[in-house]
Amino acid sequence: MSVRKIIIVGGGAAGFFAAINAAENAKSSNMAVDVQILEASGAILKKVSISGGGRCNVTHNLFEVRAFCERYPRGAKELLSAFQRFQARDTVDWFQKRGVTLVAEADGRMFPDTNTSETIIKCFQEAAANAGVQVKLNHKVESLRRLESGKFMVQIRTGETIEADSVMIATGSSTFGHTLAKELGHTITELAPSLFSFKIENPMLNDLPGLSFESAEVKLLIPNEKPFKEKGPMVITHWGLSGPAVLKISAWAAREMLHSDYKAQLKINWMGVDRIETVLDILKKAKTEGVKSQVHNVYPEQLAKRFWVKVLEKAKTPDDKRWADISNKELQAIADVLFATTFEVLGKNRYKDEFVECGGVDLKEVNFKKMESKICPGLYFAGEVLDIDGITGGFNFQNAWTGAWIASQNL
Repeated sequence: MSVRKIIIVGGGAAGFFAAINAAENAKSSNMAVDVQILEASGAILKKVSISGGGRCNVTHNLFEVRAFCERYPRGAKELLSAFQRFQARDTVDWFQKRGVTLVAEADGRMFPDTNTSETIIKCFQEAAANAGVQVKLNHKVESLRRLESGKFMVQIRTGETIEADSVMIATGSSTFGHTLAKELGHTITELAPSLFSFKIENPMLNDLPGLSFESAEVKLLIPNEKPFKEKGPMVITHWGLSGPAVLKISAWAAREMLHSDYKAQLKINWMGVDRIETVLDILKKAKTEGVKSQVHNVYPEQLAKRFWVKVLEKAKTPDDKRWADISNKELQAIADVLFATTFEVLGKNRYKDEFVECGGVDLKEVNFKKMESKICPGLYFAGEVLDIDGITGGFNFQNAWTGAWIASQNL
């Protein structure tokens, strides 16, 4: 019986998921396969290990496919049909069958119930071993050629060569994966960091690191570009601003921010309400309740006192003034600060839990029914090597699981 040789380039999330499923499929069909994962470094599943602060944000419990696709700044159109075949619910079931229960947090992010990424890593290692997948560390692929026979010649840095029937590139955002794809005729779209926080230096943020806002609205204004807007939790950091609202807006504006050298204006609606009149109503209520008190002692319950003091300072309102003495003009000035404070963005900081790039293999060159190259038959892609990226919350891993699963049915 002839043995089909499948090479997976990259020992990350997509690589392992594809290898395991391909090997299991062959086993259940009594087909002889040799599935090998070639990992360039000395460690596997590195992003899985650090994701979600070491807990591994596996996916998101949004099971409506169209709504799920809306979480991808790039790749949403192509993923629609892919998610109809394998989506977040299928991911949950896949892990459950292997003894790993995923649980959702209030914001929809899903983690293993053990709260450690080691559970996912162990699951993959055991599943790979049981399916007969070979995992080879320190096996960087130097070159990849398609032979006239339709097979592939894989050249390893060690000097070893492997002839394979099919190859999948699952190298994440690593440039060497893009190089391999280019060698086989593919186009790589413009690369840019995604999911980053903003560097901002402003007295209003001084002494406030760690302070969070449950539902702030942020608007990013980049010269000569349309405005970007997001709403959600936000946190003040030592270097500026971060949190889901900021990370999401950075993903949608990834290329525009690259072109602007990460310089922009960020307008913040701290309370996340739709109308400034609502802010005024909240302030009038505080004034009524604390009419005899100094203004710094009575303030909207949604705000922390140390932030409120900064708001008064920004609005040029003496904090020892009594609410009874606050004029309508002063009330308006405070409302203006809360509804729309503008900061200058000076640069970016990488978000430590998710290292995501936008850009990669041009999606027009990939058949998403198989995750196979339209240019080079027998070559497959999955994960971040493609020009697909999602916002924070488990969406980037789901892209990896889905693409890898589809590829595994065809490798």
